[in-house]
Amino acid sequence: MKRRDFLTGVLAGLPISAYGGQMERPPARAGRPVPATSTADIIRQFGLADKTGFVVVDLASGRVIEQHNPTLELPPASVTKAITALYAQAHLGNDFRFETRVIGTGPIIDTQLQGDLYLVGGGDPHLDSDSLAELAQAVAQAGIRTISGRFYVVDTALPQVEFIDPSQPIQVGYNPSVSGLNLNFNRIYFEWKKTGGAYRVTMDARAEQHRPQVSTSEMRIVNRGGPIYSYTHEDDVERWSVARGALGDGGGRWLPVRDAGRYTAAVFQALACAHDITLPTVQKRATVARGRVIARRLSPNLRAIQRSMLYFSTNLTAEVLGMRASQAAGHSISNLRSSGRFMARWASRQTRLSSPVFFNHSGLSDRSEISARDMTSLLALQGSRQGLAGLMKRIQMVNPRGNAVTVPGVEIFAKTGTLNFTRGLAGYIETGGRQKLAFAIFSADMAARRAAPAGEERPLGARSWSTNARTQEKALLYRWATQFA
Repeated sequence: MKRRDFLTGVLAGLPISAYGGQMERPPARAGRPVPATSTADIIRQFGLADKTGFVVVDLASGRVIEQHNPTLELPPASVTKAITALYAQAHLGNDFRFETRVIGTGPIIDTQLQGDLYLVGGGDPHLDSDSLAELAQAVAQAGIRTISGRFYVVDTALPQVEFIDPSQPIQVGYNPSVSGLNLNFNRIYFEWKKTGGAYRVTMDARAEQHRPQVSTSEMRIVNRGGPIYSYTHEDDVERWSVARGALGDGGGRWLPVRDAGRYTAAVFQALACAHDITLPTVQKRATVARGRVIARRLSPNLRAIQRSMLYFSTNLTAEVLGMRASQAAGHSISNLRSSGRFMARWASRQTRLSSPVFFNHSGLSDRSEISARDMTSLLALQGSRQGLAGLMKRIQMVNPRGNAVTVPGVEIFAKTGTLNFTRGLAGYIETGGRQKLAFAIFSADMAARRAAPAGEERPLGARSWSTNARTQEKALLYRWATQFA
């Protein structure tokens, strides 16, 4: 499995068997742009006038070029991650790295560690099973095969969070726990295959090179109409069940992990066993005893982590970065909400405008709110422009005829955000490689969102609403790129 595929899997909401292949996009067309529709026509065409706020600003002069409901506060969804990136840069610095350590408390005599072994997390959101395998190999290379004491896991570098957003469906892999020790974005891979009327089920912690089976999660296939998935956490085991009628002949999907520390320790144990290292049952501990570092793993630097976060929109990464930044700023935090408040205050101080509301750092909550005016004010700051340069994804332009096009010399880089009945997009329009315009577009139908049945991943009407909102965005971007850039 390629790392790109592994990271893309963070976004998976449907069983993998439901995907038939990549959609082919029409090639972008260069040449004379089609005349852009007026802003009034765009707002009227898509029927979202009272549910949309946008602002576009000329960065050279600071002048607002166009706006609609500029102070309307709406959920930014994953656009929040752009703010989180700036918040982390301000308090951690671009060279910051997370560290994961294995510590021993005694000497090694005849391949036995005379003491305890600790697996100590530093919050690294990019730790995966391959990285953990390297740590296990380093322990083996140190000459350890058994330990006389206990095996501890320490996951207290960050507050323990069971869900990013408790209102999300229980089974979605983009809503995992957050911990001081994270693995595979705190997800486990559930795979099933039907053979002769029965299902073969596996639960593994797969990465590019390693695919260890996991003992901390179990899956039962049951005969029931609904819900499709159910979950309990008993005796340190995360117990899932799934309705047989929802499976088909085979497939797979990522499921969230709620006890990330114990999950990581179990995977480390399995990988250590492959090197003939025998470890006792893991125990949790809040602190680390004095000892020596046997193995350590440093994460990529902050900028590389943020580039991945903004491209793949990984919620876990945003929450880890946001909480770690709050800690570095000297704040005492107990959960995502408390850390989100500190990030909101920081953002407000940067712009000196009204204060946004952040319930977390990833945008996975419809209770977070910001206006298009405040978002563009933050993006327009020179420090923000420098901080986000090279991190945001390029956005394809589409003309009023629905064709993908290029406007010579003009490119758009932005962060998208999507929840059911909620859509956001914010970033920069560049000409000649220089940022020319900053913009933010937020749309939301909160009545439709709250009327949707609880627990449904894709409620009726959500997909078509999102398509409508995205098409409106593209129309606005095309207008701004052709008229003002």
